[in-house]
Amino acid sequence: MVKFEISEHINRPVAEVFKYIADPTKLPEWNAIVEEATPSETPVKVGTRVKQRARFLGRKIESTAEVTEHEPDKRFTTKTDRPFPLTISNAFEAEGSGTKLVVVMEGEPGGFFKVGEQILARIAKSAARHGEGTPGSAGSGGKVA
Repeated sequence: MVKFEISEHINRPVAEVFKYIADPTKLPEWNAIVEEATPSETPVKVGTRVKQRARFLGRKIESTAEVTEHEPDKRFTTKTDRPFPLTISNAFEAEGSGTKLVVVMEGEPGGFFKVGEQILARIAKSAARHGEGTPGSAGSGGKVA
């Protein structure tokens, strides 16, 4: 099991950050791994399915995530089963003049990914710290839109 949390301060209002994170079409703008993300419907809500095409550790990955929580300006969660079962929960709260975004990723790597479970967690954490995994991190200058 791999589980880790990333907390970031973003210099934008909660509503703006939530709108950006909850828009799957924006995912490739802030997640370097994702090449394309297309929702089954708009507006996005609980039950919306999001087809994703990504590249990770040299492998092409096609998956479908499902929105399992969508509470405007509070929580946004997706679950997928490819390349392994993974839940990504985003929590939003006002912090000063901006937003505190807490992202929790929890997954159960298998097959190719099981072998490097600890390396996988380090790569994901490192990417987030360098502006490649969460919007508003140091590498993106706190920009959200």
